[in-house]
Amino acid sequence: MDTSLYESLMRAAYRFVSYRPRSEREMKDFLEKKLTRWKVAGNVSVTKAMERMRELGYIDDRKFVSWWVAQRNEFRPRGRRAITVELLRKGVKREFIEEVPFDELEGAQKAIAKKLVLWAQKPKIEQKKKVYTFLAQRGFSSETIGSIIDEIGKKDYN
Repeated sequence: MDTSLYESLMRAAYRFVSYRPRSEREMKDFLEKKLTRWKVAGNVSVTKAMERMRELGYIDDRKFVSWWVAQRNEFRPRGRRAITVELLRKGVKREFIEEVPFDELEGAQKAIAKKLVLWAQKPKIEQKKKVYTFLAQRGFSSETIGSIIDEIGKKDYN
């Protein structure tokens, strides 16, 4: 194994995780892409670099799922279905995704809060249609959407 190649991969890997946590597949794809860009063969180096990143705790899919769900709930709320699809695309195993607790109702309330102010002047039926469409596009379940719509029916935003 070429130590300079391994060191270059490690530097690239550190830089890659410095922005945000990464899933194992994201890291592996990134390192393999680096090798292709550098026009070098070195699958042994990629494997070794992945092992070292795991040892150091930079790659852990369980921690990554928890982080991803927390970030989504905080900044761009999505439903469980949408978050599951995102994480599966990032190569995370389904059982890791299912381990993380998730409050979909809280996320839906957070996602819709600003929009309700914009839609306050519209008739109730129009508000409900917009809420349903908005939340459904973000992967929230129909039960969650139904409870949000029931809350809107009880409150008077006009």
